[in-house]
Amino acid sequence: MNTNFKQMNISKEILKAVESLGFTTMTQIQEKVAPLALEGRNILGASSTGSGKTLAYLMPILERTSWEEQNASALILAPSRELALQIKKEYDTLGRYKKLSAVAVFGKQPFSDQVKAMKNRHQAICGTPGRVLDHLRRGTLDPAAIRVLVIDEVDELLDRGFQDEVLAIVKELKAVKQTLMFSATISDRVKNVASAMALSYDIVEAETAQELNIAELLYPVEDRDKFKTLLSLIYRRKPASMILFVNTKDECDTLAQKLADQNIDTLKIHGGMLQDERLKAMERFKNKEVPYLVATDVAARGIDISDLEISLSYDFPVEKESFVHRKGRTGRNFKEGLAIYFVTDRDHRKMAEVEGYVGYTFTLQEPLPMRTTAEEKDSYREFQKTLRQHRPQKKVIHQDITKLYLNGGKQKKIRPGDIAGTLHAIEGIEPEDIGIIQVLDAGSYVDILHGKGEIALKGLSERKIKGKTLRVEKAKK
Repeated sequence: MNTNFKQMNISKEILKAVESLGFTTMTQIQEKVAPLALEGRNILGASSTGSGKTLAYLMPILERTSWEEQNASALILAPSRELALQIKKEYDTLGRYKKLSAVAVFGKQPFSDQVKAMKNRHQAICGTPGRVLDHLRRGTLDPAAIRVLVIDEVDELLDRGFQDEVLAIVKELKAVKQTLMFSATISDRVKNVASAMALSYDIVEAETAQELNIAELLYPVEDRDKFKTLLSLIYRRKPASMILFVNTKDECDTLAQKLADQNIDTLKIHGGMLQDERLKAMERFKNKEVPYLVATDVAARGIDISDLEISLSYDFPVEKESFVHRKGRTGRNFKEGLAIYFVTDRDHRKMAEVEGYVGYTFTLQEPLPMRTTAEEKDSYREFQKTLRQHRPQKKVIHQDITKLYLNGGKQKKIRPGDIAGTLHAIEGIEPEDIGIIQVLDAGSYVDILHGKGEIALKGLSERKIKGKTLRVEKAKK
């Protein structure tokens, strides 16, 4: 894996966005998938979580997409709203310099809000199968415009019972020229479904979980001693970042509260929480504002968290696939990772099922100690204080891009062309300096590229737009 992104046949805008994320060298899945995808080939790809497959398929899609497209030409299906949102975010980040953007659609969000978002210029839809099918059937998503279909996490979509919805969507998309499918593993079941979605495809296999740099430790523990054992592990190891997986939302609430009662900084995320609560918790955890996250398997797939030190299964996973998916939260981008699993007496049957699934036998470690000394606790308190004092600054991506907010939108009859026309009249602003313009009902947003944000801010503040004086400021979001 030594191919540099600069060796790829991609435009300077995409390359600049990739470099802004700190990536220089391609992973194996990126090396194998991107050239084939650029040729327009159908692909069934297998690669472990954390190996960079999202970037592998987004680069070719963005490369062959133009800002002139009014509606989505790419549809990306994902098994969870979290993954759909993450893919949308990565699409927007990589497409920023080409003025390309995506819309995310998923359940438990107002349908009308998604329709409004889709009325703005966009080039991709990232969504869960049920909601995407709903949009197709209501006529709010144009199937004739979709040229590229991506099915991410095929195995997970099947496990969650989405096969019928996915196949129904495929039948609606008559204009698709390319289908890209990805799965953690390629089973006969996955191949059968892939064959139903594409007449022919290239199979591309890259890194497996065993090849990634992740250590596995399985510790026997009595049910009644699990929390004491966890505290001992935290006080002794002092992990700077850790996900603690549990099997139910009630256990998630309980464990998060028990840790909070011990004054250990912790967040939680499970399916019973409101969408905004989950997204805020995940964002705070990704930004390393809080070191520990208690989660159900809703967070086990598709959430990209860099530098996660430990993935700890406080509850041994019920589904054998979750063993691998939880493990894949750590050791991302080929950094060292550690996956720890607590195993009670009643977990041995499930452990045997997982052994059959992964193809090797586990070795149980010696039990962890449960008692901790006052010195160990005091040492941990100092460690946590240091973490709080040295929370990293949020990484700024695209530092040469400024997003401006204008307090006028569709209600004031403002159109994207009105904003672009006013910007063109500002001395020092060239057409290529104007990025994505998003006009909402009550306000508008515009990206100003190439470090010319202050010039645009001053110029717009001194001018009327369509005869109206609007307040212009740097966007808060």
